[in-house]
Amino acid sequence: MLFHYFDRFLAEYESRFEKEYGFFWPIIKEVVERYLDCGNPRCGFAGIRCPDCGTEHLLMFSCHAKRLDEWGEWMRETVLLDVPHRQVVFTIPRMLRIFFKYNRPLPGELCRCALRSLIHYCEMVAASDIMPGVIAAIQTFGDRINLHPRLHFLVTEGGVDKARAFHKISRIDDSRLAELFGGELLSDLVRKQLLSPEWAERLLSWRPTGFNVHSLVRAKTKKEAERPPPLHIGCRELFMAAESSAEYLS
Repeated sequence: MLFHYFDRFLAEYESRFEKEYGFFWPIIKEVVERYLDCGNPRCGFAGIRCPDCGTEHLLMFSCHAKRLDEWGEWMRETVLLDVPHRQVVFTIPRMLRIFFKYNRPLPGELCRCALRSLIHYCEMVAASDIMPGVIAAIQTFGDRINLHPRLHFLVTEGGVDKARAFHKISRIDDSRLAELFGGELLSDLVRKQLLSPEWAERLLSWRPTGFNVHSLVRAKTKKEAERPPPLHIGCRELFMAAESSAEYLS
């Protein structure tokens, strides 16, 4: 569609759309042109040959834009359930952020700690062994491009048990989940000998501890979950960020 109609859209934007949608930002044209060049053999390719069987094929150079878009579409069509979702954001104390600056596998451990604490919380609330649906994304920088590792989860309001029955959890106690998350992460850092047990206990005794959870952004339906919520990060951006997070989680 972009290939066939984008030039016409550019030519007619000022007369048909500018009054309602405002000035056309040049960066939009740049992004679309990069998207159309992605995987185009005119923009470069590499020849690949199997040393064993001699099979050859061409690999087009790609910026991964199309792959991310297709992955996001797959998430929307296949993974997202038609149930209410919440965006759950996990943040950590400032003094712990330095651990995640150079240790590449550590953000993956941060994500696993948050997931374990979330599952534990859901099981306590539901009084049953359940598994919530979760799409996880790792973000390592803040609004000022400063080091600020944190997690954005898109979470179903509840989970399924071993019998595939869904247990609804209509709200999350952020303070309680933050407490579980802090304990889980500090225990992991102590096991990795990155933090002493004494410092872990001292951090947990501080008020506030610096561990925070925010879960107020809510989508009542699957369709709402596909749209950007009013705060933090949009769900489409969440899908794209989750793709880049895979290197940490593998």
